[in-house]
Formats: sequence, C-alpha cells, structure tokens
Amino acid sequence: MKKIFLALLVMPFLLGCQNNQQNSSAPAEQYIQVNVEDLSLMEDDTYQIQTEIKRAGTIVFYSSANESIATVSDSGLITAIKQGETTITVRGGKDTYSIFLEVTPYQAHDSLQIVMEKDSFTLAVNDEYLLPIEVRLGNEIINNAELTFAFETENIVSIHNLTITALNVGTTKCLVTASYQQEEVSKGFNITVY
Repeated sequence: MKKIFLALLVMPFLLGCQNNQQNSSAPAEQYIQVNVEDLSLMEDDTYQIQTEIKRAGTIVFYSSANESIATVSDSGLITAIKQGETTITVRGGKDTYSIFLEVTPYQAHDSLQIVMEKDSFTLAVNDEYLLPIEVRLGNEIINNAELTFAFETENIVSIHNLTITALNVGTTKCLVTASYQQEEVSKGFNITVY
C-alpha cells in the first residue's frame, strides 16, 4: 500500500516536469549570421561582408545609413566613400545585424611601413638567420628601400644583407630604419643570443 501511495505522490511531480520541458520556449531559429560588428576602412577601400545563411531560402538585404560615407552592394560589398561614421544594416528573415563603420582619410594608404612576422628573435652563438622583413608603401612591397640597423648593445649580433649573425651571448635591442623617396620609418625588435 505504501508503494502505491508513494507512486501516486511521485507521478504528478514527474508529469509536471515533462510538461514544463515541453512548454519551455525553444531558441529562435537563426536565419543568417554576419562575421563582423565593427569595421574601420580608409577612403576608397572595399570590404566584403561574409554572411552565412543558416536557413535555406533566406534572402539577404544590405543597406547603408549614410551613402555619402559608404555604400553597400546587393552582395554585401562595402565601398568607403569619405571620412565619417555610418551603420551598415544586414537583414535576413527575422534577423537584423548592424555593423558600425568608421571611414578614415585616404593618406594613410601611402605611408611607408616595416612589416615583420615577430619582434623578437633567439639564436645560438654562430647561428645565422635571414631576417623576415618587408618594406611596404601601402600594399606595395618596396624592394629597393635603404635599410640601416642600429644596436643598443654592440658585438652581440651583426646584420648584413638581412642575415643576422649571432656573435656573443647577450640581449640587444635593434632599430631598423627604412628610407624610400624622402620618407623614413623605423621599427624596433629584440635579439637574444645564448
């Protein structure tokens, strides 16, 4: 008798739990997903929004809040027009994404820069290593820029034709300066020799 009474007490509780699970709201189905929330472009730059369609048959619409600052094509290609800020809106099904866009002045495209994979190197005494360095003007690689190197501590390494030669144990900071068409830029890096 006790077992039947206990079963009668537990049964409504179990049924109530099942009903709660069935009534809990399932997450809303996602129609699209966008790869970016904030974006900074220079004047005349373009950027392709990557929109992933999560539900087959969803049609995606793109719009710019201020087309004098940036436009966006039907396929999601943003073109930066002039300096300022705007919002790019992506709509698909019941989903809406807003991308904050800042457009900066064009002249930054033409700045000389030194590009290196890393800013510190470790070598053993007598090792040689080809320095992975590029000089760029905007996106163009400049092969005939003049490079000079200065060391905080002498006699630890030497650099000749972009090859580092480890001479003695120690650590030094190095400053590389690139000169091209009356423009000059510098970048620092560290070298440790053991």
